[in-house]
Amino acid sequence: MSKKWYAVIGAIVIVILMMQLVPNKDKQNNEIAQLPQLNVKNDSEHASIEEEQKLKILQKNMDNSLQLVMTEMKSDLELLAKEKDAKEATAIMSRFQKEHPHYVYLRWENDNAKIQRGDIPGSEQSIAKSYMKKADQLYVSGDLYDSENFYGLDHEKYRVLGLVEDHTKVIAVVKESIIPLVEQHQRNNLRLIPYPAEGQMKIESVKPNSTIDTTVIDGEDNGNASHYYKNEVVVQFINQPDQQQLDKLKQEIHVEQVLKMGNTFIFKSNELSTEHLIAYFKENYELKFIEPHYLYMTNEETVSEVKPNDVLFEKYQWNISDIQATTGWNLSKGTEDVIIAVLDTGVQVDHPDLQDRLLEGYNVNDSSTNSNDDFGHGTHVAGIIGATVNNDEGIAGVSWYNKILPVKVLNSTGAGSTYSVAQGIIWATDHGAKVINMSLGNYASADFLHEAIQYAYNHDVVLVAASGNDNTSRPGYPAAYPEVFAVGATNNSRERASFSNYGDYIDVVAPGDSIASTYIGGQYSSLSGTSMASPHVAALAGLIRTLNPLLTNVQVMEIMRQSATDLGDSGKDDYFGYGEIDVYHALTMAAGFQGTLQTYPQSVKNKLDKLIKR
Repeated sequence: MSKKWYAVIGAIVIVILMMQLVPNKDKQNNEIAQLPQLNVKNDSEHASIEEEQKLKILQKNMDNSLQLVMTEMKSDLELLAKEKDAKEATAIMSRFQKEHPHYVYLRWENDNAKIQRGDIPGSEQSIAKSYMKKADQLYVSGDLYDSENFYGLDHEKYRVLGLVEDHTKVIAVVKESIIPLVEQHQRNNLRLIPYPAEGQMKIESVKPNSTIDTTVIDGEDNGNASHYYKNEVVVQFINQPDQQQLDKLKQEIHVEQVLKMGNTFIFKSNELSTEHLIAYFKENYELKFIEPHYLYMTNEETVSEVKPNDVLFEKYQWNISDIQATTGWNLSKGTEDVIIAVLDTGVQVDHPDLQDRLLEGYNVNDSSTNSNDDFGHGTHVAGIIGATVNNDEGIAGVSWYNKILPVKVLNSTGAGSTYSVAQGIIWATDHGAKVINMSLGNYASADFLHEAIQYAYNHDVVLVAASGNDNTSRPGYPAAYPEVFAVGATNNSRERASFSNYGDYIDVVAPGDSIASTYIGGQYSSLSGTSMASPHVAALAGLIRTLNPLLTNVQVMEIMRQSATDLGDSGKDDYFGYGEIDVYHALTMAAGFQGTLQTYPQSVKNKLDKLIKR
C-alpha cells in the first residue's frame, strides 16, 4: 500500500526545551547545580510505560539544559576574568549583555579598577546583595560561587555567580525564569499532554483524513487525531469560478475571508462548519479536491577527525561524532552558495552563534515583520544545521558554511496552517533553497500541501521532514509524501528513540535524543524529538550538494540512503529505514559519483550548455 493512502499520524508539536539555571544550595566550588527532580512515579501512576519513558526523557533534557547553560556561563566568566585591561573588560561585558540578555548585572574588578554594568534586581530583605557579599569572599583562583535562586521584586527568578582568576574577580546576576516554560514545552513536544488544545486558534480534532470528530483527552489520544481550522476548507475547482460565481458563493456561505494561491482557494465562513462547507461545495461544484484546512505543528577507512573549539562541543555534542561528521568535514564543510531553508517558528536573527549564518528570511504569517523566532523551536533546529563553528562560542553545527534561510510558517504557539506551510515551501523554493527542512507535521495528507511539495521537488529541492514523536507506525505528513525524505530519531546508544515514529515510509534515522543546540535569548538548550533528528539530515544534504553540485535531489536522497549505517534488522526496516546517516560515507559516495547529463535535471543541463557556449 502506498504512503498516500495511509491515515496520517499526529503532528510534530514544535516545542523546545530551554536551558535554565535551577539551584539547590549555596556553593563555592565548580559543581553544577541540579534541577529538582520530576515526580516520575506520581506523574505516571496511571500512565503507560511509554509515558514513564517520556517523563524520564523530560527530566534528562532539563538536567542537560542546566549543564549546558552553566558550562557556557562559566566559560564566559573565565574569559572576562582573564582580561586585565579595564577598557577591554568593559567591551566584553557590553557584548555579553547584548548577546546574552540573561546577564542583568556584571561586575569586573582587580587591584586597579572596578567596572559595573546593569542593575542589581530588587529583592526581599536585600537577598541579592547578601549573595553578592558571599561571592565577594572568593579568593582562590578558579573558584566558582553559585548561589541559590531567589525571587526579585519583579517576581522573576535570579541567581548570583562569582569567579576569581589571578586577582581578578567577576560577579554576575543572571535571570532564570523559564524552567516552567521549558517543562511545559517539552511535555507538548513529547505528547505528554494534548496539543494543540481544542478551542485554541479555533481548531477541531478529527480522525485522520476525515471530519469525524474525536476528543483528545490526554497525550496518548494525539496518535490518532488530526487538527484543522473550524469553519474553513481548502478547495481546488476543476473549472475555476469567475468573479461573479465567487461573489455568489461568498454570499451563500457567508464568507469572512478568502485566500488564494495558484488555483487553490481557502474559504473561511462566519457561520458554516467545515462539514457544511464541504457538503456545499460537493453539491454545487465539480472539484479536483476539497479538504479541511489542517493545522501543522511542531513535530570506512581511518580518517583524522576535525575537532572544533566550540565551548559545548566536546562534552555535550555526542550527535556530531555519532554521524561521522568530524571525519566528513575533511571532505566538505558546506558553502554559502547552497542554501538550506528552515520552515519553522523563525530563527533568532541576532543569536551570537547564528547571526553570521543567516540570510534574510520571510514571515508567511505577517509579511510586514521579519522571521525572528518568538517560540524557540526554529532557533534550535537552525543551530543543529549550521551554528557557527570554531568561534569559541556554544555549539558546532553539522554544516560550517551553508547559509540558512529562515521561513516563519509557525506562530508563537508553535502551530501553523496548511496554507502557511505550503506558501513557505513555494517561497523558499523561489528564493534559492536547495534543501528544505520541515520539523513539523500533522495527521492528515492534504492535497493542497502535497502540491507545494511537488512544486519544490520538481524544482530540484531536497525536502527533509521529521516523522513524529508518537511511537506509532502511522505515517505523518509531510514526511510520508513520496517526494519527502522521512527521518526518525536515535539515542546515543544508536537505538531507536522511544518516542520516534516508525513505518515503511522512514528513509533514515539520525540523533534526536538530548540534542544540544541554540535557543532564543542568545542561549542554548537540550531537546529531544524527531524535530532534532531531521536537521542533521538536511545539513548532510547541504554538504553533499556542496561537494557535488551536479547531483539531482533524487541522487542526493539515494546517496543518503545507501551510505547509512544499517541498524536493526539487516537491510531496510520499519524502525530505522536504511539506517543512521553517515556523513563521511555519504560524502565519499558523492565525491565518487559518476553520472551522465541524462541523469541531471533540465535546469542543470541548460546551465552547462551556457557554460559550454562561452
